Parts: sequence; C-alpha cells; structure tokens
Amino acid sequence: MLELTYSEPTQSQKQTLLKSPGENVEQRLEDLQRADRSLYKMMGMEVWSIAKTMDDLYPGFWNQFMANRRIAMKNFIDQKQTDRPQNEEHPFI
Repeated sequence: MLELTYSEPTQSQKQTLLKSPGENVEQRLEDLQRADRSLYKMMGMEVWSIAKTMDDLYPGFWNQFMANRRIAMKNFIDQKQTDRPQNEEHPFI
C-alpha cells in the first residue's frame, strides 16, 4: 500500500514564504501548479484503485461503470445544450 507522509515547513521556510519578494512569484506559481498536478494524479490513482478493487470483486464492474459514465456525459451535454438559449453568442467568440 502506498504510504503518504506530510511534513510541516520549518520556521525558516515559513519566514521565507511570508517575506518573499515579487521576483519569487513565478517560483511560487510553479510550486502551486506542481501541487495541483500532484493532487490530480493522486485522485486518479485513488479512482483507479477503487475501480480495480471493484473489478476484482465484481468482474465487469469497470466496463459497466464506463458505459454508465458515457451515458451520463451524453445526457449532461444534451441537457446543457437544451438549457442554453439559441440566440446567445458564445462568450469566447
């Protein structure tokens, strides 16, 4: 099993974060983007592990899950298209 650990920043790291000059904005932005990617990767691993476990317990689970997801996504898109007024322009055009 994968073990995740968490460590608190040291006092000097906290001071550095609080007193960062404007030139470190790009570095901090990159750190946030890296943390965001890590979060999505961990979420993907969790979903995969649940699906793998369920597929081991109930063969065909993943296939049925994906079929249901496909139908739900199609229904969602159809609903969004019918809810949008036809004369409204797309905000990015």
